Amino acid sequence: MLRDRLDMLESILPELYDDSILNEAYSLLAPCERLDPDNQAIVNRAMTQLIEGLYHVRVNSSDQEWNSFVKICLNHPLKDLLHQDPFTFRAFSKPRGYAGDAVLLDFIYGREEHWPPPTDTTPLGRMIYEYTTTAPASAGSCARRGFVADKIDSLAMEIDRPELLSIACGHMREASLSSAVRRNKTGRFLGLDSDTSSLETVQECYGRNGIEVVPASIRHLLTNRIDLGHFDMVYSTGLFDYLQQKIGQRLAENMFEMVKPGGRMLIANVLPNIRDVGYMESYMDWTLIPRTRKDMIDLTSNIPEPLIRDVRVFSEENVNIIFLELTKK
Repeated sequence: MLRDRLDMLESILPELYDDSILNEAYSLLAPCERLDPDNQAIVNRAMTQLIEGLYHVRVNSSDQEWNSFVKICLNHPLKDLLHQDPFTFRAFSKPRGYAGDAVLLDFIYGREEHWPPPTDTTPLGRMIYEYTTTAPASAGSCARRGFVADKIDSLAMEIDRPELLSIACGHMREASLSSAVRRNKTGRFLGLDSDTSSLETVQECYGRNGIEVVPASIRHLLTNRIDLGHFDMVYSTGLFDYLQQKIGQRLAENMFEMVKPGGRMLIANVLPNIRDVGYMESYMDWTLIPRTRKDMIDLTSNIPEPLIRDVRVFSEENVNIIFLELTKK
């Protein structure tokens, strides 16, 4: 009976949900086969309208309604156009098993580093890539990277050769922006990740600056199967976007235990209802767990209050990423 109802619902989905935003985007993008400024302007307009339209549907739908609309999105010919963008397609195809891998983040950071998109990208794919890698969520990721790099530099000015630990470090691209790292002003600096391919890149790019890699999973930390010592700063910039609150609380407690007296713990997380959320969850199949200021404070629930000197919760300039910073007594 339930299966019959679901089949019936899927058969009438196009009547229940207005797919005009998809049709409009398709009609604008499909003719843009040549790489030129006029077509880039059309692509920008199409993507802005699409992202805003998908955002509106997402925030005004129940989870069940949204999941039904995503099926319409993925069955629409627009998908084949959008997936010419290597950024969108990598998230959707998940070659490393998850959406936000370090290579995908390099697509974002590559705009600042002047790295080109993959050589086999179509002209339309390049124009969509030009848009998506500077969209709000991407801009927030760049701001997060810059903030952490500045934090490392300021810490190196306060403390002689500070010791640092990055959890779920990815390619650790904040190191490229840190003058303290480039000038070898940090002490022991560890990058922990379960993705060995990411760690190989870290070792290749930053090993000469004294950064060491630790192949380990979050489970190793949560079960105390690894002892890394103590640090002046322990931070995680993207991991908590994927953790349920209870797991996040346990990991935050574990991270804080590794902080030296007077040291800091820093956690970043995406805020609710970023403008790209509909596009990310549909055409990128990239779902994050957003957190409010209250949620970020709640991550500290397992940490004894007498051990905390200071708590700060603040967002980056684009108001897409929120930070929790705890200083230990």
